Formats: sequence, structure tokens, C-alpha cells
Amino acid sequence: VFNVHINRTPVAARVIGLTYRRGKFLNALRAASARENEQMAVRLEEIHPPYRRMIVRQIAGAIARRIVCWVAPGEELERGAQFGMIKLGSRTELLLPKEPGLEIQVRVGQHVRAGRSVVAQYQSELQ
Repeated sequence: VFNVHINRTPVAARVIGLTYRRGKFLNALRAASARENEQMAVRLEEIHPPYRRMIVRQIAGAIARRIVCWVAPGEELERGAQFGMIKLGSRTELLLPKEPGLEIQVRVGQHVRAGRSVVAQYQSELQ
């Protein structure tokens, strides 16, 4: 509730789909919120090889009950571009393909900054 609530793309990507799902408004800190709460899944595909696909999920919470997503399938977004927000904040998840060389760069409880913090990298990107 007391943080920035803008959502940004993790990589330069093309929006390949949006899936909205109605649901509950459980406390976003509870694990069940990822399964049961109202959410918007933004499916992305990198615009550069190896064209990995990933999903960013905007998940509503007990206080934050308004998800805003202003992109559409086919749109290309630069890395760090704003694509939506959750009014009053809540929970945002990044689902990445698990493949050799994936290195998570953050730890549980770490404060990350939108457009600045590197969450994960693939070994091929580090070389």
C-alpha cells in the first residue's frame, strides 16, 4: 500500500496475450492470493533471440482492488516500459522459463526498484 504500484516489462518484448481472471481479494501476502485473487496475466515474448516467453501477473489484494493494464496483443515494449498498475498496490509476479543458466539475482524479502533492479538473468546474457 505504501510503495510504487506501476508495472514494467522485464525485457524488450511483444505482448502476445492477455488473460483476465475474476477472483477473490485475499491479502496479497498470502500464497493463496496467487491462485485465488483477481488477476491479469500479461504474456510476453522477447523481441530478440532466443525469443523467450514469460508472464507478468498483476494480482489484486485485500485493499488493492483495481488492476489497470493499458497494453494490447501485438504491441512491442522496450525493457522497463510501463504497461499497467495496480491501484493501491498489491502483488506482481514474474514467471520465467526455467532453462540452464538461469540465475536469480534477488533474494526473498529484498526491496527491488522498478526499472532498476535486475531480478534474474540467463548465463548467456552475462557473457
